[in-house]
Amino acid sequence: MILTEILLILIFIRPFISSRAFAYLNYIYSALLLIFLIIWFIFKDLPLSKIKSLKYPLVLFSLALIISLVFSINKFNGLAELYKYINGFLLLLIAVSLGDEDKIRLIRTIILTSFIISLLAIEQYFFGFGHILNYISKEKSISSFVLDYVSQKRVFFPFITPNTLAGYLILIIPLVLIIKGKKRWIILLLLSFALFLTKSVGASLSLFLGVLFYLLLRKGFSLKRLALLIIAAMGCIFVFILREVGRSEHMLPIFSIARRLDYWRDTLEIIKAHPITGIGIGNFNLSLSRYAHNSYLQIWAEMGILGIVSILWLSIAVFKHAVKNIRVSLDKNQLFGLIIANAVFLIHNFVDFTFFLPEVNLIWWVILGLTAGTLPSAP
Repeated sequence: MILTEILLILIFIRPFISSRAFAYLNYIYSALLLIFLIIWFIFKDLPLSKIKSLKYPLVLFSLALIISLVFSINKFNGLAELYKYINGFLLLLIAVSLGDEDKIRLIRTIILTSFIISLLAIEQYFFGFGHILNYISKEKSISSFVLDYVSQKRVFFPFITPNTLAGYLILIIPLVLIIKGKKRWIILLLLSFALFLTKSVGASLSLFLGVLFYLLLRKGFSLKRLALLIIAAMGCIFVFILREVGRSEHMLPIFSIARRLDYWRDTLEIIKAHPITGIGIGNFNLSLSRYAHNSYLQIWAEMGILGIVSILWLSIAVFKHAVKNIRVSLDKNQLFGLIIANAVFLIHNFVDFTFFLPEVNLIWWVILGLTAGTLPSAP
């Protein structure tokens, strides 16, 4: 029982520690988390029957990590980055093994964190930008992108960019469907408003596609479901318009698209040079960005062909079995929420990089594990 309580506390804390802004604190947290996960597996059994259908992609992913480290152009960088994957892998196994009551408690904890973060982001919008703008305007080393975020009041707290906050929020919003009662609409409204204040076109579009996927799974467009799709579409359009009338070139969607195309072109050159083994995890770095703004291209560039194949295989395997078992699920709302949360995260990572930020991706590993945990045990 005490182990479960500690797990909930650790999951609650994770999104508040930005790996880029608080690197040392992030390493301390990650080390403590790893120690806890090892203790968990010492005292609890591995859920082997639950992951039997996923064993091949999980083994292939582990092999890809090993090969990536062996052939890494800088092994120290690889070892420094390895903790993200180990912690994610172990969290997936724990989430798979949880009982129904503990799953609900974990989901509620994740939602509670997002609720508090949304309140903080909204507070930043109304009260926080004046002091920040006065400070950074005096600092010559501050990036022009940061100045634009602040001057255009694109919320990001407690993360370092609005797109990261948006990527986190769209991962959690589908989970609110799992909550019963009227309070879920209050939470949904708050998270959606915070998402809107990020003014992230990519995240808004990803959420819209997630809603569309949800309606296709439900195999019916009732008036309420159609209204949900229309609201999501209007949100995308409104955010796009707000960005288009921005005073800075950096705020324009066309600028973001053009810059991403440059990143992808440069990343493809790295893949072309190291298609099999990759350059090693933690070694990716472009001249203008630490990330490719497409997690799949960056995974391939860092981990080689086995890395991208294994992560796609794992995601598709969980989706395939989860969708197949919707009809026999005892809690369809829970399964729908988990499926759509996975979907919007994976869609958004075509244009962003939250897969590489532990403050977001560890929550995704947990959600992936919870989704896999809904599958029937292998005989």
